[in-house]
Amino acid sequence: MKKINVLVFFFVLALNNSIFLNLQSQIINKILVKVGNSLVTTLDVKNEIITSLILNGQEITQGSIDKSKNFAVKKLVDKLIKKNEVKKYKVSDYNKDDLRNYIESVAKKFNTDTNGLKEIFKKNNINYEKFVENYEIELLWNTLIFQLYKSQTNINIIEVENEIETIKEGKNDDELKLIREKILNKKKEEKLNLFSRSHLSNLENTTSIEFQ
Repeated sequence: MKKINVLVFFFVLALNNSIFLNLQSQIINKILVKVGNSLVTTLDVKNEIITSLILNGQEITQGSIDKSKNFAVKKLVDKLIKKNEVKKYKVSDYNKDDLRNYIESVAKKFNTDTNGLKEIFKKNNINYEKFVENYEIELLWNTLIFQLYKSQTNINIIEVENEIETIKEGKNDDELKLIREKILNKKKEEKLNLFSRSHLSNLENTTSIEFQ
């Protein structure tokens, strides 16, 4: 069992640096990492890097690609770990509105709609379906974390009321009710994020991760 190590990523990717030297050339698809029974390939990494650069409005250069490699592989490995864990627990439900809203918000950044976003992916030779699937995995993962840890998300009401006390001046009852709900939701989300990071970290330490 191997813990993910950025230095190891750098070593592995340095061996494959020539693969990315010419973005217009044919990419040779090779296995970089085995995550349990799942694989991360050079095409996966290329797709992840270019997608990330485009969505973040960054110029696609050899320099920006090199800087993104380690993070891209780490993200892909984590994604496979999450995907496998979701399958293990047979989680299939998530809020479809969250997925639609996310895609629409990304499209809006480019002053277009979903169809326009698909065209952007097509023109840049990157996988739109994989982009959608990746976010679906995140939503399924969030469902799983909530199911596993919802009993541990109790919030200290006294702390919440003390926080409201400092900002309640000039607010009516309806406004205070809304503020209270927002504070409670934020604190629950913060707890779930902590559980998410902890759960993922434990899986990273127990999943078989082999660098090729």
